[in-house]
Amino acid sequence: MDRFFGRRRGRSSQARRLVLALCVGAVAGTAAGWGANAPAFDDSQAPQTFGITLPQRVAKSLKPIQFTPSEKAGIALVAVPEVRLEAIDRDKVLKEDAMNERTGQAKILRFGIARSVQVTPVNGNWYDVGGGARLWVGDVVSTEALGIRLHFKSFHLPAGAELAVYGPTDRSGAGGTLKNGFPGFDPERYVEFYQGAEAQGRRTDFWTGTLLGERVRIEYLAPAGAVNAADAAALPFAVDSLQHLYLDPVARLAKSLMTKEAGDCHNDVTCFPEWANVAKSVSGLGIVFSGGTGFCTGQLINDLAGDFTPYYLTAHHCLSTRSEAASSEYFWLYQTSTCNGTPPTLDTVPRSQGATLVSTGAASDFTLLMVEGALPDGLFWSGWTAAPVADGTDAAGIHHPSADFKRISFGTKAESSACPSVKNFVRINWTKGVTEPGSSGSGIFRVDNQQLFGQLLGGPSACEADPADLFDCYGAFAASYPNVKNPLRRGWDDDSEPNNSCDKARVIVPGTLKNRVVKVLDPDWYQVKVPKGRTATITVSFVDANGDIDLDLFGAGCGAGPLVTSHTSNNQEVVRWTNTSGKADFVVWKVFLASDTRNNYNMTVTIR
Repeated sequence: MDRFFGRRRGRSSQARRLVLALCVGAVAGTAAGWGANAPAFDDSQAPQTFGITLPQRVAKSLKPIQFTPSEKAGIALVAVPEVRLEAIDRDKVLKEDAMNERTGQAKILRFGIARSVQVTPVNGNWYDVGGGARLWVGDVVSTEALGIRLHFKSFHLPAGAELAVYGPTDRSGAGGTLKNGFPGFDPERYVEFYQGAEAQGRRTDFWTGTLLGERVRIEYLAPAGAVNAADAAALPFAVDSLQHLYLDPVARLAKSLMTKEAGDCHNDVTCFPEWANVAKSVSGLGIVFSGGTGFCTGQLINDLAGDFTPYYLTAHHCLSTRSEAASSEYFWLYQTSTCNGTPPTLDTVPRSQGATLVSTGAASDFTLLMVEGALPDGLFWSGWTAAPVADGTDAAGIHHPSADFKRISFGTKAESSACPSVKNFVRINWTKGVTEPGSSGSGIFRVDNQQLFGQLLGGPSACEADPADLFDCYGAFAASYPNVKNPLRRGWDDDSEPNNSCDKARVIVPGTLKNRVVKVLDPDWYQVKVPKGRTATITVSFVDANGDIDLDLFGAGCGAGPLVTSHTSNNQEVVRWTNTSGKADFVVWKVFLASDTRNNYNMTVTIR
C-alpha cells in the first residue's frame, strides 16, 4: 500500500469515501515486556486515566562536552574526501507527490526520498592518532538536501572503537560537539556517537537521526590492534542508502525545493492555554519505509500506573512494523512560544530516535510504541478513556498539518457511518480548523476532561473543502483498547523489583544481570557482600542516547553521601570499592537516571 497520500483541496462526493483497504482485516497485536499471565482488567467499567506532567527534578550539572575523535586527537580536517549524489529531480518528486495526494485521503505526508549510496574505505582518509590507533574520515553529500539520514548495515564495532556521525557546519569539523542534545539541544552541535561497548541495544543495521544540511561526516576511530597493514582499509560497517529530506514545512530554509505550509484556516495551539499541557504530549513523527520518509503525528499517553513509561500512540497506516519503529524519529515541542508567534524550524527542535513496537492493528488503525530514545524535559503524558464517546461530544485534535508547527482543531463527535466501520471508528465534524497530510496518527480529545478517545486515520477535510466534507475519521480507542490493556496496566520493568530504595537494595551475587530497567522516579538499588581485603567492581553498560544513567556507591546502610560516583556521558559507568575493614561487609550502590524517563542496562559485578 502506497502511504504517500492525502490532499488539501476540496473533494467530490465520490472522494468522500475513505480508502477502505486501509482498514480491512486486523493485524495481530505484538506485545512484550509484561507478564504473559498478567491479571485481566475488570472491564465492567471502562478503564481510563488522566494526563500527568513529570515533576521537576533537581537540576543536574551539565555533562562535559563530548568531542569527536578528530577533535580529541587535534586533527584539523581539511579537504575531506566525499561521495556526492547529484540533486534530485525536482519535477519528478513534485509530480509523484501530487499524484499520491489525488489518490487517497489518509493524512500521512512524504518529506524525504530514499537514495542509494555506497561508502567504501577509499572514500575517506586515514590518519594516525598515536598509540597504534587510526582514524578514518569521509563525507557523504546529497546535493541540496535539507537533511540526511544514513543507513548503516553490517555494523560491528570492535571493543574500544568509536564512531561519530554529524553534519559539519563547515568543512573543518564539528566544532566541539554535544551528543544527542539533552539538555540544551543545539542542532548545530548534534552528533551521534557509537562505541564498541554499545553492542547492547544497537542493531547491526540502523538509520541515523536527521543530520542537518546536505553533508554528513563519518569518523571511525579504530583502536590499536583493530587494523593492521594487511587490512588497514577495512571498515566495520557499510553505508548503502540515505534519506534525502527535501520538504521545508515552514518555508524558511534557503535550499528547499518546495514549500508545504499548512492552510490558512488552522489555529495555533499556543493561543489556547487550556490545552498547553496536552500539546506537550504531541510530537511530529518521521518514519523510514520503502521509497522515502513519511511524516505523521502522535502523542505520549499515560498508563494506569502513572510511571512515565514513554508509551506513544499513532496510526497503523503510519507505522506498523518493528523495522519502522526502529527507524522512527520524534520532533518534540515543535510549536510557537507565544500565540501566533514565530514558529521554530523543524530542524531546531529537540528530537528522539527509535522505538519498540508494542502493539498494532489495522481494524481500528492504531499503533502503540514505546519510545527508546532520550526525551527532553517538559513533556506531558496524555490521559485516555476506553469508554465509547457519545455523539455530540465536543472534541479537539492537536496535530502537525503539512508537517508544520503544532495546531489545534475543534469539532463534535458525530454518527460514524461515513467511516470504514461504525464500531471501530469515530467521525468528527469540524467547526474550527481541519487536518491535513502530516496530521495522521494525531489524537482526538474530549474537551470536557481532555481524555484521548481516538487517533486520526483521515478524511476529506481541508481548508478549501466543501462544507459537507469538513469531517475526518479516527480509530476509536475503545476498539483498540483490548489490544493494549496489558501494557497500559503498568510500564515495563524487570525481575529485580522492588528495589527502589536503599532499604530495599537487592542482594546479588557476582556475575551479570541483563536487561535491567531504570525509571525516572524509580532508581535501582543493589548490594553485594565483599570479603575483607577484596575489591568489588560494578560495571553498568547501556545506550547513553536512550537516557543518561549514572552510578553512586555507598557504604552499608547508605547513612552518608556516596563513597564513589561515576557520572560520565559515555555508554558505561564503573565504580570500584575495596573492603579495608577486618571482616566481610556489604557495599550498596544506586543505578539512576540523570536524564530521560527510562532506559535499559546490563550490569556486571566482579570481586577480586
